[in-house]
Amino acid sequence: MTARVWRNSLSVIIGRAQLARLETDLAYCAKKRIPVVRRFTAGGAVYNGPGNINWSLFIPAWFDNNNGLAFERDPRGVFRLASSVVVRALRNCGVESRFDPPNRIVNEVGKACGMAAYVSNSGLLCHGTLLSSADLEEVARVTTPVREVAEKKYVRSNPMKVANTWVTYEIFRLEIKAVLEESGGCRFEASQPSSEELEMAK
Repeated sequence: MTARVWRNSLSVIIGRAQLARLETDLAYCAKKRIPVVRRFTAGGAVYNGPGNINWSLFIPAWFDNNNGLAFERDPRGVFRLASSVVVRALRNCGVESRFDPPNRIVNEVGKACGMAAYVSNSGLLCHGTLLSSADLEEVARVTTPVREVAEKKYVRSNPMKVANTWVTYEIFRLEIKAVLEESGGCRFEASQPSSEELEMAK
């Protein structure tokens, strides 16, 4: 099992089946030199940058234990599984939140985390963007879809009110590690992406 927690520079990340010009203001992004990047998982456009924490969880298909953390093939189960880890970690940080199906984590103010996933015979990957202390006006500015009917059917983002959690990167990283170690019955060691992982990401 592999977990990653990291921060990105300011950027807009769109889903694999989205059309960029429908999901963000490309002129604004060009003016501000904000990269617009396509990921290989599905879902809507998300903000990356200051005040945002990225996390990902990979569970190989053979992994299973008695504490509830195991490989899931059903995407709905994947989101339930990953959100349970993040919600517990946030609670340990003093922040109450809950899973809002199909793929969101919300607090009393709004959406704090969106998730996307990929499942294969090798395992599952689930990742999310957690708002910690972001400029919410900027988040809305770069992730509000345009009101335009496309000539083809593309996956469209579902805008909703967003909210910060006010957790720090350092504390969240420690708490999600603790939850995963307890749930997964294993120990995590800090490391950077391997050369093989970096090559595959190109």
